[in-house]
Amino acid sequence: MFKSYLRSLFRNLTRNKFYSALNVIGLSIGFATALIILLYVQDELNYDKHHQNYERIYRLESDIAVGSNHNLYATIPIPLGPAMKTEMPEIEQFVRLDPLGGLAFRHGETEYYEINFFLSDSTVFEVFTHEFLYGNPVKSLTEPNSIVLTNKTAEKYFGNKNPVGEFLTSGTGHNYLVTGVIKDLPGNLHLKFDALVSISTDAETYSTTKPSRFWKIGTFTYILISEGSSIDGIYAKFPAFYEKYMKALGDQFHLSFTLMTTPLAQTHFRQGLGAERPAGNKAYILIFSLVAVFILSIASINYMNMATARSANRAKEVGIRKVLGADKGQLIRQFISESIMLSFLALIIAILAVVLLLPDFNGFTDKMLTLKPAGSIFIYLEILCIALFVGLISGSYPAFYLSSFQPITVLKGSVAKSGRKTGLLRKILVIIQFFIAILMIIGTLVVTAQLTFLKNKDLGFNKHNLIIMQLQDKEILSKTKAFKEELLLNPDILAVSNSNGVPGLINWIQTMRIEQPGGMEERAILLVKTDYDFARLLQLDFAEGRDFDKNMGTDALEAVIINQTAAENFGWGKDAIGKKIHYGFGQDKTGGRMLKVIGVVKDFHFKSLHNAIEPIVFFPDESQGYLLTCRIVPGTFEQTIHYIEQKWKSFGIKQPFNYKLMTASMDDMYGAENKIATIIRITTFITIFIALLGLLGLSSYIAEQKTKEVGLRKVHGATVANILLLFYKDFARLILIAFAVAAPVAWWRLSIWLESTFVYYREPQWIAFIVAGALAFIIGLGSISFYIIRVASKNPVEAIKYE
Repeated sequence: MFKSYLRSLFRNLTRNKFYSALNVIGLSIGFATALIILLYVQDELNYDKHHQNYERIYRLESDIAVGSNHNLYATIPIPLGPAMKTEMPEIEQFVRLDPLGGLAFRHGETEYYEINFFLSDSTVFEVFTHEFLYGNPVKSLTEPNSIVLTNKTAEKYFGNKNPVGEFLTSGTGHNYLVTGVIKDLPGNLHLKFDALVSISTDAETYSTTKPSRFWKIGTFTYILISEGSSIDGIYAKFPAFYEKYMKALGDQFHLSFTLMTTPLAQTHFRQGLGAERPAGNKAYILIFSLVAVFILSIASINYMNMATARSANRAKEVGIRKVLGADKGQLIRQFISESIMLSFLALIIAILAVVLLLPDFNGFTDKMLTLKPAGSIFIYLEILCIALFVGLISGSYPAFYLSSFQPITVLKGSVAKSGRKTGLLRKILVIIQFFIAILMIIGTLVVTAQLTFLKNKDLGFNKHNLIIMQLQDKEILSKTKAFKEELLLNPDILAVSNSNGVPGLINWIQTMRIEQPGGMEERAILLVKTDYDFARLLQLDFAEGRDFDKNMGTDALEAVIINQTAAENFGWGKDAIGKKIHYGFGQDKTGGRMLKVIGVVKDFHFKSLHNAIEPIVFFPDESQGYLLTCRIVPGTFEQTIHYIEQKWKSFGIKQPFNYKLMTASMDDMYGAENKIATIIRITTFITIFIALLGLLGLSSYIAEQKTKEVGLRKVHGATVANILLLFYKDFARLILIAFAVAAPVAWWRLSIWLESTFVYYREPQWIAFIVAGALAFIIGLGSISFYIIRVASKNPVEAIKYE
């Protein structure tokens, strides 16, 4: 029986090569796209799940409130984790991870600038699951100045040999003993590192139990709760813990702390927290899943359309089989089997295509997706089920329709009348195709328009021709002023500013007291310590007052500048000049600096447009900046960078010269959206291409069936234009219906996405919908034109004789 079905499939494939090729190509592209999306979605949903105890691991997070102002962080105070472990038996273990920041490391002549080295407790390998290639997980991070490398990092410095017992030297001159090497991390970890340094290396910072340290945000901290316990037990005991360790000091400063937690498997999707690492977005997973369904739907619709459209070609086969004794069930099984076999043929081609495309896709998305059977058994089961499902769905209607033919009717050749009953179904399927295609086109145009808006929106400062350098070397930190003055000798460097924050890299929140009618009130405010040139460097505009002036002796001790949002938020409005801000005070509210507002800068975006502009305070403190930012004359980039690098070396700075463009730093904040937009553009093209294949096949068949009718119309005087218009009417109606349904759906869903993702966004524009509709008409009517024109151009006599 199976051999019979196989022979029948082979005969139909070879007999109708054009239509068979369209079906196989369409299904193959659909499967390949859906398979890549499936791999991506599964990778996203499995973040951090390779850890053996992931269901019992939670990240501790902070909600620090000053009055009604809540500040949420993915990190917590340094001593909180160890203290909670001591007080709460439900916590089996804890671990703290704290990034070292950009720092140079070297071994011999080999030197690299590292940004993913973390300080870590020795308990990290009790909480998380990492396979050791060399070294002992129990002892590897117990001693100060010990370091554990990933295999990739170890090979970078030491080649293929066992590096345990060797040393790495940091740019600050510290020697770290390599005590272990672990297997390279999987791609789907929310907190990725290249090496772990023993946290006891800095015991003074990380072993402190001072009450004040319980109120300073510090590290990423994770807890492993014991089996049989729940996170609710931790929450229940936290009020007593807070009373013992934090309340007294919190009350003095009018602060409160609320513990938050996120299960490890959900941490990748956590958003809205300060100090959060790059995170995923469940909305994008939903979008990709829908795209996969859309593409498979269009590929399946193509098959159903062409199978039903060409039903007359198989009508006599059905009639003869029934005369020879085949019942309806056998025919249904035959046609569905053919559909499933065709689906599996397309799947095999798709898998080969995915194997070729995955490396490029991984490079683009920073993923490590693979189709290796050892790690993808469930993927293979899923795609086999999808292929089976598509085969069943695609072949079901044609099977039931073809098997319903009456042998006498079809053998007499009157099946064409019966075939007209499928017209409504084909129209519905074409509408669905165009509905999906129009949705995808509108989505692509709106997402692209939002990205253009993000890149071109006036941010309130000039982001162009700025380079940012991080100063980690202690030697350069002590010589920053001299280094800055040396740079300013170059006429191609217009301005230089030293600060602890620039747009895209501002995260330091400080408790301050601000002047209010009832006295000084405490607030948690973003703070930037900078030199006198910060506003000039960024080319900020002043709404009121003036900039810092080094010739004004009082500015160094008393002056402060705020933004317009701060003035409004503090209730000062346009009367902010001269208002007081108290910074750096002690527990008794004395000491520190009493500052006066000398200027109000117009609001500018120092974070991404995902976030609203917040109150921000600037005051001069040239000793605190680890960032040096330069504004360069346009068109002099290469020679100016060379000059800066030469000066960098002449000052004896140990860390390698490294810089980043401000424009690149700002664009990085929209990395996820850029990738999403590119993927949507590609999948939209694929959607349109698959739909086009189906329309070509359908229009070819319709033209073939209408050959005699076209000939008769030409005999009666119809022109090629008249005939085209006749066929266009039917397709135009279908496209119009699809557009009428797709447009409001697209507006609704895209408006929700924009509103939930960005604070500042561009509403979907009507032009995107007009363009999408016009493209749908061009694609639809253009695809049917070729065959209709070819038939209409034939000699009428030949056309009439065709049937």
